[in-house]
Amino acid sequence: MPFRTARVILLTTSTFGRDRELAVLRRAVSGAAEGFGGCTVVTGPAGIGKSHLMQVATQCAGKRGVAIAARAAFELDRAAPLITLASALQQLRPAQPAIGWLRDDDAQYRTLERLGAALEDYAAVRPLVIAIDDAQWMDELSALAVAELVPALASSPVRWLFAHRPAPAGTPGQQLMERLVRDGHEHVTLGTLDDEAVRGLCAQVVGADVDNTVLALAGGCDGNPLQVEQLVRTLHMTGQLVVADGIATVVGEELPSSFITIVDQMLHGLSSDAQELLQAASVFGRPFSVEGVAQLLEVRPATLLKQIREATAARVLVPHGDELRFVHDLVRLAVYGTLNGAVATMLHRLAAAVARAEGRSPVEVAEHLLKTGRSGSREAVTILHESALEVAPAAPSTAADLIVHALDVLGEHDAGRTPLVADAVGLLASAGRLEKAHDLGEAALRGGLDARTEAMLLLGLAEAFKHAGQNRTAVEYADRALANPDVPETVRAKLYAIRAHARFYSDDLAGADTDGEAATATGIAAGECAASVFGLTARSLVAHAQGRLDDAHAHAERATGIADRVRGDAAHRHPRIWLGSAQAALDRLDEAEETYRRGRKESERLGTAWSTPLWHYYQAGVHAARGHLDEAAAEAEAGVAVALNLTAYALAVPLLGTLTRIAVQQGDLPQAQAHLAHMHRRTATGITAAPEDVVWAEAVLQEAIAGPDAALGTLARMYDALPERPVLIAQDPAAAAQLVHIAARAGDTDRARLAVAAARGLAERNPGVISLAAAADHAEGVLTGDPWMLRGAVERFRRTPRRLALAAALEDAALGAEDTEQGRAWAAEAIAIVTDCRAERARRRLEFSLGGPKAPAEAPVFRAGSPLQQLTPAERGVALLVADGLTNRQVASSLHLSRHTVDSHLRKIFAKLDIRGRVELANLVMRDRLNPEDRLNT
Repeated sequence: MPFRTARVILLTTSTFGRDRELAVLRRAVSGAAEGFGGCTVVTGPAGIGKSHLMQVATQCAGKRGVAIAARAAFELDRAAPLITLASALQQLRPAQPAIGWLRDDDAQYRTLERLGAALEDYAAVRPLVIAIDDAQWMDELSALAVAELVPALASSPVRWLFAHRPAPAGTPGQQLMERLVRDGHEHVTLGTLDDEAVRGLCAQVVGADVDNTVLALAGGCDGNPLQVEQLVRTLHMTGQLVVADGIATVVGEELPSSFITIVDQMLHGLSSDAQELLQAASVFGRPFSVEGVAQLLEVRPATLLKQIREATAARVLVPHGDELRFVHDLVRLAVYGTLNGAVATMLHRLAAAVARAEGRSPVEVAEHLLKTGRSGSREAVTILHESALEVAPAAPSTAADLIVHALDVLGEHDAGRTPLVADAVGLLASAGRLEKAHDLGEAALRGGLDARTEAMLLLGLAEAFKHAGQNRTAVEYADRALANPDVPETVRAKLYAIRAHARFYSDDLAGADTDGEAATATGIAAGECAASVFGLTARSLVAHAQGRLDDAHAHAERATGIADRVRGDAAHRHPRIWLGSAQAALDRLDEAEETYRRGRKESERLGTAWSTPLWHYYQAGVHAARGHLDEAAAEAEAGVAVALNLTAYALAVPLLGTLTRIAVQQGDLPQAQAHLAHMHRRTATGITAAPEDVVWAEAVLQEAIAGPDAALGTLARMYDALPERPVLIAQDPAAAAQLVHIAARAGDTDRARLAVAAARGLAERNPGVISLAAAADHAEGVLTGDPWMLRGAVERFRRTPRRLALAAALEDAALGAEDTEQGRAWAAEAIAIVTDCRAERARRRLEFSLGGPKAPAEAPVFRAGSPLQQLTPAERGVALLVADGLTNRQVASSLHLSRHTVDSHLRKIFAKLDIRGRVELANLVMRDRLNPEDRLNT
């Protein structure tokens, strides 16, 4: 019997009824071999054959000379950040020493940039397929990494293959799969096998044709190949299937009628020792070692070799590297179902000890303890709580799941529940699950708590809603806590700091400054330095908004000094975000970029992923100030992607506002409308943000589409607030003249004068900031038509790095110039600047309103009629270097761009040219590129 079974196993190599699906996967891996990247998602229920298709696909890749990194995810992956992707890449064949560091890294967010660079370098030498089966169990940081790496490596020959079942819903891996499909990546859905395919599969397993008795019984498996194969294999093993004259037929009684009974009969076909081995191994929800299962059975590993041979011959267990696993988790679960309660409890208690000894995830230990009775559950709750706090920085959704699991174990009336609730509220909010956080917190508050516990819970709720951008609700929770005189001073300092930031984004500047001052003083007195740092950054925000730029810088500089000296939680507040913002407003753009560079590096070291969208936002602002619009857009796009991946939707709002304004400047109004619509979807959920990010973005687009009257209606409140809140002009001095243009063209001279007065007052309060003096001159010159004011604005803007502000001043000076020759020169300079900056809307306006001169035409690079001629100068530069064989990272270094900008350019290039990857781009450039002699003669 074992020989016959082994023979059957060796025959099970073909695939039936999957020709279409296999063709899709083979094309995908062949595309990688030919230099094209991409992503394919395979969806289907458990046992439907996804794993087999993935194996065939990776075998095909290997035959084509493509490198392979493959792994199946397991349910326990969720508590070990980056384990799914890192483990897959550690199996990379041929091996890649450049990613060996993944074994030792602590799997924080900072690894993603390094990982992307390593994979790009590898793929530049050899195409790569990364295949992850059971992707629904992927851990959260792996899901985040994949979400970033799929588009980042789209131009490289890296093919991603994922297989997942559509349940359970809501896991990070499942959400990623849904997103990849929604984003338009290739999707294959597996259905049940038809009758012909079932016949072929049965015949292959048996090694002979089958008659209708076999097919009738197999029909009860609903075309599920795993169940069909297990059924026929079990019948063969138990002697209930006989072959005569080359035809297999079913004989006997008590034939299996369900998958459970199929597995039950399969077990009865094995020796009692093999059954005992399998039942013990079934408590592991992952691949297991021989030593591990030997400890459960309290025997020496060598004594299990016979049983292991029997179980693998029956294809219940299969090798998995140096370990073993069940052929499918459905089989494991069916075997596990045969354990009685007492035996299962004992095995889980032993498995917890094995997991500890092997250094497995604490969550795995906890899961075993939860099944060992009340004492084990208590210990498990502690482990789950500690694990949640540990993984929270890298995997907030996973952390929320763990702590909610712990609360569920305790039950609603357990005395030990309350300390967990405050942490749970914060973690749930970080994962974007506000309704659950609110309900959980309010339920606990109704239970009657001591002052400290209640304050901690209200603090957790305030932080939760502040993180989610629900700032008014955050203020309400902080108010409730601060009203209690018995709140400890350390907690009070944190509450003041949270309320300060929430009040700022609720447009209560005076209250925000008062709370920021209280947080600073209370925090220093109570030794709660993180609260002091956060309070000071709130005061910096307020001062910036009010146009007190030196104060904004001083508060942020003081906060940074405390954080650098104290470290710990204070450093996690990243005050350099606001220090760089103040430096940029003071025209110290080089210093701001250095501050952001240092802050981002520190953020990567600390693993504080929450701050990443903010670094992108502020860096985008510096690029925009310099007129580097492509760079600014790429930074903002990357920031939005990270914010959505982290479910930090509040941080996506200002980034979408930035993208809206840039798209208008670049003359791409449909794209601007798409960004604005996305922003509106976020703010419709109750998220609040600074009007300079939301209202101004909407008005800029309205002015471009519907004219100044529509924009003025949106901006009315911003105009009226300008004397007290001139931050828009502080952030973008060119906005002063733009505000005057909008109001004047809409016939509202009072508001035009208000904008001029705000700009002049801001300049007078900050006499050392040249761009603000230039902005005031520009705004007043537009209102009064004074050519000397406009000339002064031009000369002042020349002394700043703000090129587009200079171009706007040049445009207005040219329009009002009394000297025609001078006007023509100013217009030519403005056109040259906006053309170089890719400010297409300004270029078209200049050429139309001033009647030329047009920007000088560049010598053609590509032959006439080439599709490459539609590329922008920036895209053309990237395309030429990619065609020369440079990686994205090398292109970025050569052109002094960020990697995000190069990725963004390539995506746009591929879309414009309707090509799939670098190879096609290189071939197109080679075909259509003019040599130097041809360019001179053109």
